[in-house]
Amino acid sequence: MKKKVMWGDEFVRFEPVKGAVLDGDGQKAQAAPVTLTAGRNGVADFQLIVGPVAGSASVTVSGGTLSGPGKAKLGASQFDVYVEWYHRLDKKWYPDALVPQKVTGGSTPAFRQNVGIKGSSHAGFWVDLFVPGNARPGVYEGKVTVKVDDERFAVPVSLTVCKARILAGAHLDMSLNNYVDAISGGWRELRRKPGHLATAKYRRVEQGVFRAAHEHRGFIHYMPYGHSGYLPPEFAPPLTGEGPRKRVTSWTEWDRHFGPYFDGSAFKNTRRGAIPIKRFYLPLNLHWPADFVKFDQPGYEAEWRAVGKQMVDHFREKKWTKTHFDLFLNHKQRFRFFPWDCEEVKYLPDNDLQRRFRKLWEGTFDRKSTKPVKFDYTLGTTWVYEDDIYSDLSEFIDVYIANTGGPAGHPQRQAELVEQGRAIWSCTHSGGIPDSTRAAAYTPLLMYMRNLQGFMPRWASLAWGADAWHQTPDMGMTTFIYPGSEFGTDDAYPSMRLKSLRNSQQMIDAFELAAKRMGRKKVQSSANRILGMKSGAWFETGQGKRRADWGSVEAPVSGWSDISTTAWRKLRAKALELASR
Repeated sequence: MKKKVMWGDEFVRFEPVKGAVLDGDGQKAQAAPVTLTAGRNGVADFQLIVGPVAGSASVTVSGGTLSGPGKAKLGASQFDVYVEWYHRLDKKWYPDALVPQKVTGGSTPAFRQNVGIKGSSHAGFWVDLFVPGNARPGVYEGKVTVKVDDERFAVPVSLTVCKARILAGAHLDMSLNNYVDAISGGWRELRRKPGHLATAKYRRVEQGVFRAAHEHRGFIHYMPYGHSGYLPPEFAPPLTGEGPRKRVTSWTEWDRHFGPYFDGSAFKNTRRGAIPIKRFYLPLNLHWPADFVKFDQPGYEAEWRAVGKQMVDHFREKKWTKTHFDLFLNHKQRFRFFPWDCEEVKYLPDNDLQRRFRKLWEGTFDRKSTKPVKFDYTLGTTWVYEDDIYSDLSEFIDVYIANTGGPAGHPQRQAELVEQGRAIWSCTHSGGIPDSTRAAAYTPLLMYMRNLQGFMPRWASLAWGADAWHQTPDMGMTTFIYPGSEFGTDDAYPSMRLKSLRNSQQMIDAFELAAKRMGRKKVQSSANRILGMKSGAWFETGQGKRRADWGSVEAPVSGWSDISTTAWRKLRAKALELASR
């Protein structure tokens, strides 16, 4: 049978046996040429499906130089090629994990055998094309080459580079939330090995995961302590003394571990560049820097303030002014270590603990006391968000992490809080592997249309289980990044859903470029016209005041299905058009 090379965008997923399209809504494979549009300092991407290929065949994809207006060129080095890994779910093979071709050598017999597909006859690839910020706008033409053993297939590529220059920093906070020590679980040689957090290998692995999130316009938000308040020694500086004489004995190891995230050097040589991480969870909790045994005693407050002053002074000295440092009390009474739920509160009296901590916060870590370093008091408010945003908590809370439904009903109050410099996020559901990639793409759009400042795609993004590659847990809902251990590397690899999140983040960033010139309401109106929606459709009626109960209001996972792939493509084009004016 004659081989074919077909292509599709992020919304077209192909199964590997017959090369058939998995998703509905009219998606289909396309013949060459590949036609792309991108902003400067942005990424365009596409997929290739090659087949049928013999079981013994090796398939590779290589980018070529694209020629643009005048003598402008985009070199082959701007292409990043990934081989698609397939996951067996619901009796179907879905592509999700993306492995750099330079690691596998292409879609080789060994690679396909490791995936476990019997009778596989097609090879799938994901291709990123990065457009440098100084690229000349215009149309670029060239090709990529598909090689199946000794056969070569030239695939023409046409790229339109728009005038818009996407900023390196993302408008929306995309928090890939996780808990220590989730990262080590992906490498058997680190898993539960005594002392592994202090090893050079762990540090390489950790940076690899952080870099993968960074490249996709998000950040790993790594909670450093457990529900008991226990902190691994590698995640907090060592302390000595008591009361007002309590102090950090040395910052050396802590700085060596985390400093590269705050000055951006950990992200050197990434496409986005060496910009500092946007947010970071501090080790502050009920049990650190003061022992909880001293709680409500004068010594507890004295130790918080003494260590806090040192922390502020040290961060100022290091000039770590680009990262927001979060206090997040994550303890829960239901786990029986402490007598309160500190987040996901269901009973309002538990919030009195936050009011007691306000006294420790103010004068120590509040924004006025710590300029130009940014410390944020962050509150997880899933169940009683409607009460919290109207209560005295709003006088000092800097970041609210709500569920999907809470922020759907209070646009006026949320606008007031944002005007005061507060941030409001949703912890939501961005779909699993069997869901269309439209599910992941939808999340940033929903946040933007509700005028929120950030989101968590899911409560955890590195729930790898025993084998993330062959037995992906939770239908992949909590796996946005994969460990490179499967291929003997210390790196971490993206999922297709993370690529879709990045693409929507880029779209939002383009919309924000336009909003600086024409105002956000006009930008949102343009988006609504394409989608056939009214601005009020992004909110829920009947929630304009505080709720009397503490029930959770979660948007259905299927909300993304209301936006067709055709509408998505028009929306992406409109964002770049508006940003380029």
